[in-house]
Amino acid sequence: MAFKKIKNKRQKLIILFIICLFILPAAVSAENYKVIFNHLDGIGDDYGPGDYEYPQNHIFQNKGHLFDLKAMTIFEGENEYKIRFSFSNLTDPWGAEFGFSLPLIEMYIDHQSGGSNQIFHEGANVSFKENFNWNKFIKISGWWVRVFNPNSEKENLMNINELSLSDPDSNGNLSLSRKDNDLFLKIPKSEIDSLEKSRIVVMVGSFDPFGYDHFRSLSRTKSYWQVYSENEILDSKSPRLLDLLVPGGQSQKEVLSGQLPELPYLKVESELPVREPTLVDKLQPLNKISLSILFLYILFLIFVIYKFKYHK
Repeated sequence: MAFKKIKNKRQKLIILFIICLFILPAAVSAENYKVIFNHLDGIGDDYGPGDYEYPQNHIFQNKGHLFDLKAMTIFEGENEYKIRFSFSNLTDPWGAEFGFSLPLIEMYIDHQSGGSNQIFHEGANVSFKENFNWNKFIKISGWWVRVFNPNSEKENLMNINELSLSDPDSNGNLSLSRKDNDLFLKIPKSEIDSLEKSRIVVMVGSFDPFGYDHFRSLSRTKSYWQVYSENEILDSKSPRLLDLLVPGGQSQKEVLSGQLPELPYLKVESELPVREPTLVDKLQPLNKISLSILFLYILFLIFVIYKFKYHK
């Protein structure tokens, strides 16, 4: 290596010092997130009100729980929020933009005064509690991410272009990525403001690019492309959800039973205990990671000086 060919020990130390100076600012600028919400959901409960079964097509069969949302975590950074959706098994049989094809995720957020108590579109066949008035609605598929507010122009559900797998109206301010069975959604605070003391409803359906409101329809007979139930269901009134984040102590089966069920919400409790500022707080924007790297850097220099037996 070229570095080994340098015989002057002073030059080696200077080069190493410069390299470390480039590494340290990168650590300083790294986003420091804190967890403000974490909710664990039941595992293997992607059966709607308890009796929904997957369509018969091979992409749904013998692949495990394809719509099972196990947990959701919200991280807060200085300029953005990062939301992690943890699934049991994400697959991508159709080669989607973001690496997953089957789940459709909808998240309603009540974080300001005012808002709407009505669902944006009726595709999910659900309703909200009287004291839940959403201000932001985030809709996620494997091809696009959309953000709406109560005054947004509704999609023309009969327009085939808006039901396709390419979406010119996707929100460019949000970023979505997949890692294994986790999805990571980043939302700038300029888009959503504060989530402190907010309320959220998170639901998962089966994505159908040609289904009403992108939800896969229901059937009382087994079908290649419809969600199946042996019980009495009405496709225009029965919930088209396969999974739902429910508060602790509540049953998803009970919540989703009946027609146009009323969904409970979860609270984001982001208040932190009051404490005295530490030295790390006072050294902002330096964070704990950058301080640790600085400490390792000093140890590294000591090692180099000892290794090369450098003397002035």
